[in-house]
Amino acid sequence: MKIHPGRLWFTVVLVLGLALTASAQGPPPTTSGGSGMALLNLEDTVALHGYDPVAYFTRNRAVKGSKRILERLGGATYYFASSGNRYEFLGDAPHYQPQFGGYCATSLARDRLEDIDPNLFVIHDEKLYLFNNPEAQTVFLNDPRRIIFEARQHYFKFATQQRSTY
Repeated sequence: MKIHPGRLWFTVVLVLGLALTASAQGPPPTTSGGSGMALLNLEDTVALHGYDPVAYFTRNRAVKGSKRILERLGGATYYFASSGNRYEFLGDAPHYQPQFGGYCATSLARDRLEDIDPNLFVIHDEKLYLFNNPEAQTVFLNDPRRIIFEARQHYFKFATQQRSTY
């Protein structure tokens, strides 16, 4: 039986697409917004105030995403500055998702759930942490391990409280 090259190409693309989708829906990181049950900082389902999560890593700055290039994952909608960034995200979504559901890491360490300024961020140990003011960012930079440890404890406490209200 002879296979038509067009059909073979379609099959390869379909299989690769399914593989990327499956990997993007793998287990979420411990403090990210990957799970539908996670505590997420969203505006009408939009994460990161509409900023591109991949650009934080590739451009080392906050870049506004396009409402036309989006991906929905775990109850959150992410916007991207380019289709390439969207595909990069799909290849390893947990890597690019913000820690602590997109809430301010330093505020969480202080047992407060606070919104962020998307322009204030740190990439630490290949993870994205966001902050609501420059002082919070500085506190994090002075002792990131302590802030992460304390914020993680409070994040799960807030997430548990949120689940109990369902």
